[in-house]
Amino acid sequence: MQSDGTPWRRRSRPRGDAFARLALTMARHRRRVLACWLVAAAAGLIGLPHLLDTLAAPSVAVAGSESEQASEILGNSLPTLGDEQVIAVFHSPAHRTTDPEFRSALAAGRRALARERSVSGVVQLPMAGDPAPATVLPEAMEPLRALTRDDHIAYVLVGVTGDERQRQRQAPVLQTVVDEATRAASAGTVQGYLVGVSAFSNAVQQAQIRDATRIELVAVPVAMLVLLIGLWAPVAALVPMLVAGASIATTLGLFALLADTLSVDGTVLIAVDAVGLGIGIDYAMFVMNRYRENLAGGATPEQALSRAAATTGRTVVYSGLLLLLAVTTLFVVRWDVFTQLTIGTIAVIAVTSTASVTLLPALLAAATEWLEWRPRWMARWTPFTARDRGGLVRWTDHVTRHPLPYAIGITAGLLLLAAPVQTLRLGVDLEQQALAGTPFLTGRTISDTDIPGLSGMVTIVLPRGPVDGAPAPGPVLAALRADPEVAAAAVLDNRADLTAFVVVPEHPLDSPLTARLVERIRVEILPTTTPPGTTALVGGSSALVADVLAEIAHKQWWVIGMALAVMFVVLTITLRSVLLPVKAMVMTLLATGAAFGLIALLFQGGAGGGAAGSGLIWPQVPLVLCAILFGLTTDYELFLVRRIQEEYLVTGDNRRSIAVGLQSTARPISLAAVIIAVAFGSLVLSSFGSVRAAGFAGAFALIIDATLIRLILVPALMQLFGRWNWWFPTWPRSAPIRRRRRPPSKGGDAVRHNDDSELTEVR
Repeated sequence: MQSDGTPWRRRSRPRGDAFARLALTMARHRRRVLACWLVAAAAGLIGLPHLLDTLAAPSVAVAGSESEQASEILGNSLPTLGDEQVIAVFHSPAHRTTDPEFRSALAAGRRALARERSVSGVVQLPMAGDPAPATVLPEAMEPLRALTRDDHIAYVLVGVTGDERQRQRQAPVLQTVVDEATRAASAGTVQGYLVGVSAFSNAVQQAQIRDATRIELVAVPVAMLVLLIGLWAPVAALVPMLVAGASIATTLGLFALLADTLSVDGTVLIAVDAVGLGIGIDYAMFVMNRYRENLAGGATPEQALSRAAATTGRTVVYSGLLLLLAVTTLFVVRWDVFTQLTIGTIAVIAVTSTASVTLLPALLAAATEWLEWRPRWMARWTPFTARDRGGLVRWTDHVTRHPLPYAIGITAGLLLLAAPVQTLRLGVDLEQQALAGTPFLTGRTISDTDIPGLSGMVTIVLPRGPVDGAPAPGPVLAALRADPEVAAAAVLDNRADLTAFVVVPEHPLDSPLTARLVERIRVEILPTTTPPGTTALVGGSSALVADVLAEIAHKQWWVIGMALAVMFVVLTITLRSVLLPVKAMVMTLLATGAAFGLIALLFQGGAGGGAAGSGLIWPQVPLVLCAILFGLTTDYELFLVRRIQEEYLVTGDNRRSIAVGLQSTARPISLAAVIIAVAFGSLVLSSFGSVRAAGFAGAFALIIDATLIRLILVPALMQLFGRWNWWFPTWPRSAPIRRRRRPPSKGGDAVRHNDDSELTEVR
């Protein structure tokens, strides 16, 4: 119904604008649209428990990497070691390894593990204080005897079979089996812990689910409170929350449907919640504010909706497309962690953009009469977004009169904040805070105290054909044992088609020195100690980490370059300008660089004490943040500059256009930035150090972008550029723009209602 009580008319059509036609169609069929979205959201919520039950961490191996190939060859040629080598740590503060109670518990744990179908082999490592020689794989186990020093600890090498998803699902089962067996055999005086990649992934998965719940319980109420304070109208504040909530629930429902074929982990849930909440509220709020402005200017609901859809609604679709394309660049990284994050983010962007052009018009049509309603106690106060609009104009006038000092000052300040980014340290942080109390971390802490590199063993495989002779292991072993970062090395040979080496590093898995050892083995030791033409592959958990770091280091500039290229192309097409997209790219780099600089300073420079454990930032964090921030900050560029462009096409006055554009969009952009900063900032509640760093960087970058950049740097630079803002090459010559002034609306000329269909070009 319109404000005068008449139904939305079917004969009223905007002049040729597809976005306006779609919005009016959704408004006229709002009951059906609302019912469809209600069913989709309800289905998503109903399917959420199934999704949580099927969560599985993504493959931690880089697709096609050397470590992945080595693992496959080792599992095929030495079945005892399986597809993954897990260390079972048996520990007792009360008993020594030679005590009957300890030996009984150790034997019970080995038998229990060996009975499991997913276990291909159980190999006892030499124990401190026990002179008995190893009975299984003695040629590989005996050289490791010198490493064991604590006679309260025993280690068992467990070969686990299956793909990564299967091994992750088996990790808690195996932990339960060994825990029950050892406790029963020793009356609880001996404990068993499994330490391996799959055990780590499973522990991370459970912690991420807890994090997602805690973050959501804080982010949603805070975002709602910010909306209510900013809009000062309960129903108007509720509309964006409904759009964001329906988008998130529907996205999770899609993943629940695909749960049996598509692996989804807890990180995807966190990303869907943060991105969906942020852009869902932002997109809906921008369109709704334009709709309310049009209504306040005297337009009918149909006119207000069609104009809002044709202008701001169009910009929302462009923004969603740009963000989606920016995130798609992450597919170039051959790591399943990136693939899952990218799929999850793309899905929520697509669903949210769809909701913005379908669900939102239906909600606005249904709630038109209530958008400005306020209870009596709220009616006494002026809304935040309506206070002192003239102050923005005066500020813009001041900046545009002194553009050069402001442009230089803000740019220099952001460059100064970005300076520490060169010290940002990427790597694997085993997240001691997030995993505190888990069997994995307990076992790893025990083993790292005794043998630091045991959990990061490196395996070297030298496959050979049936007629090839086995390469002499002596030179390789001698070179490995001479390396100062190698604690021990041993050789294995299946007497058929494989010679393998087991290397225990001197330092833990998450040490940068261990990653450098892997690289040294590959480029220095093996090429000089094996015959020419020998295929030597380096695997193991430490090699896996090294491959991940190398892949991201190699692809990071591809991702950043492609994201910037996408930004330039979309902005150039949308704004029909060459200079403004370049300016937007530079400002986005400044905001993102400043955020990463603060991460290095606060999280790794001592002030913040490090993220956790090693203080390293997981390598996927900067690239994922870059892709998302490039898209989000460009959203604000589109909303602001397109509004300035609308005014410029009508008046041709650069300074006035900047003033009117800021007056119309500065407060909504600031409110939107605060809301999406809340979505990202809520990640600081995570128990994972890298997630906290990502949340801080995202929130800080968006606040910087919405304040220093949009309120100061943009108007200053656009004033300096003048008419060059809108230069765009055409063929064979530039098309002059026919500008037409329209009479002021009934609500006065403080707000102009510009329809793209009223702007024409003469060619």
